[in-house]
Amino acid sequence: MAHTDIRISTDSIEPSLRDDYWREVTRPFCETLRATRTDAPPLEGTMLIRNVAGLTLGSTKFNAQRYVRDQRTIAQGGLDHYLVHVVVEGSIRGNFAGRDVVAAPGGICVIDLARTYECEVDAGMRLATTVPRAGIDKLLGSRDLHGFVLKGGRPITRLLVEYLRGLHTVSADLSASEDIAVQDALVTLLAAGLANAPPAQAEPKSVLGRALRERLLGFIDNHLAHPELGPSLLAQRFRISRAHLYRAFADDGGVVSVIRAKRLNATYRALIDPSRGMSTTARIATDFGFSDVAKFRKAFVASFGVTPDDARVQGRAAALPIDGAGPLSTHFAAFGECPAAQRPHHAVNG
Repeated sequence: MAHTDIRISTDSIEPSLRDDYWREVTRPFCETLRATRTDAPPLEGTMLIRNVAGLTLGSTKFNAQRYVRDQRTIAQGGLDHYLVHVVVEGSIRGNFAGRDVVAAPGGICVIDLARTYECEVDAGMRLATTVPRAGIDKLLGSRDLHGFVLKGGRPITRLLVEYLRGLHTVSADLSASEDIAVQDALVTLLAAGLANAPPAQAEPKSVLGRALRERLLGFIDNHLAHPELGPSLLAQRFRISRAHLYRAFADDGGVVSVIRAKRLNATYRALIDPSRGMSTTARIATDFGFSDVAKFRKAFVASFGVTPDDARVQGRAAALPIDGAGPLSTHFAAFGECPAAQRPHHAVNG
């Protein structure tokens, strides 16, 4: 089964347009900015993207750049993945939700795409692989992998680097059954390498506690529109005390905060979804359990820094395409199919 490569590059883009072009290309992951020095040149980069089963493989070369992933970017993309970077050349330095990170050549840096970060990279090259969260969390439980670095030279790091290099090399010719096998093998190797990562602060110590938390999160995700979703419903549904429920989410600010954050992200995605274009902001808020629209607007601004109406206008031009092919594959394919000059004008950020 041959997989199609998508090549994306600023080489054919007018220098004055490269900043906007590269920002749009990398938008699913972060806002990309010029390096901090005053004479920083326009953004430059070249990607080779390949989609294999549930993985997105990317080989990227770039000049010095800055990356910022905030709550708006997280809400727009809705990506429930880890991004695994093999640092081939250059380095990564930054703050990943409070963790100071430095990743040098030969190392592997893991990014949780459900969390924020800011970092700078030197001119260099990396192999990037998006891995669905479910597989790794199933083997490791909920670990704090955001910004976790496997240092170069360690045996498990060297094994993972060689495996990822090989996967990027041969994956174009793998069959469908082989796709699944190599993804399973990658998840197993990653879990082995990341086993020393610290548990997430909110992770219950017992196996039963972890299983209950996962069931609670799954129920919340599937019932965001339920107007009665809250501590009382969850305690009744899972036959646990409110104190037990609070302990399960204590480091998240409590279960009410978890529900509110998930609802806000869901409303952001709905606001920029073209299929919801005829729905009012108030209707969308109500659909996701916000009965008081004024309080919803206040919470939305506090979380994303813009009003729901402004997010709707700005976000539709920046939203990932919503279709059965998957948002990342569709996004990158759009850049590989035609030059920037032939894309609709609204596709380039102003």
